[in-house]
Amino acid sequence: MDENKKAFGLKALDCAAAALRKNNFGAEVYPDGAAAAAALLALAGTGKKIGLGGSVTVSELGLPARLAAAGNEVITHAPGMPPEERRRVWLAALASDIYLASPQAVTSDGKLILVDGNGNRCAAVTWGPRRIILLAGVNKLARNQEEGLWRARNTAAIANNLRLKKDNPCVKAGRCLDCASPSRICNVATVLWKKPPVSDILVLLINEELGY
Repeated sequence: MDENKKAFGLKALDCAAAALRKNNFGAEVYPDGAAAAAALLALAGTGKKIGLGGSVTVSELGLPARLAAAGNEVITHAPGMPPEERRRVWLAALASDIYLASPQAVTSDGKLILVDGNGNRCAAVTWGPRRIILLAGVNKLARNQEEGLWRARNTAAIANNLRLKKDNPCVKAGRCLDCASPSRICNVATVLWKKPPVSDILVLLINEELGY
């Protein structure tokens, strides 16, 4: 990344972190994915039950394998998993020691936006796990809630449809059509305006483009 872009990214992330802290979230800024991954592994330690929310960012940082290698139990669903087993895994993730996910948008006024197909991830980032850690690359920054929701539906959702090989209308149109497709992946939205009092939520902001 160009040095000026790096400097600008850090400034923008620092501002977002300050806004998140005003909304009672924990927030830390890291210069790159390697530094963020190292910090998360240190926070997790060993012997924990760690739920995963199907995050491309988490996968790109190699965290599932690294957390398992450190002696943690990683709880996540897998493609082709039978519905009842998938439900069991989602419920187990809700009771995890640490839950990892990535929002589709972090706004400049400190809001967190997540859009989901089934709602399991949206549920887990509000209440349940002992600690919730959300990772977001600099590409997830948005000016406000409206822009963040637009990003979730018109950028992240289309990229995820392509990743999941779902031929939903937005893939052909290149924009959200608010479809009624049975395979639609954006059925539920969670906007965290402030940190819920009983939830421990830490946001790791990373000066690198990660995930969708």
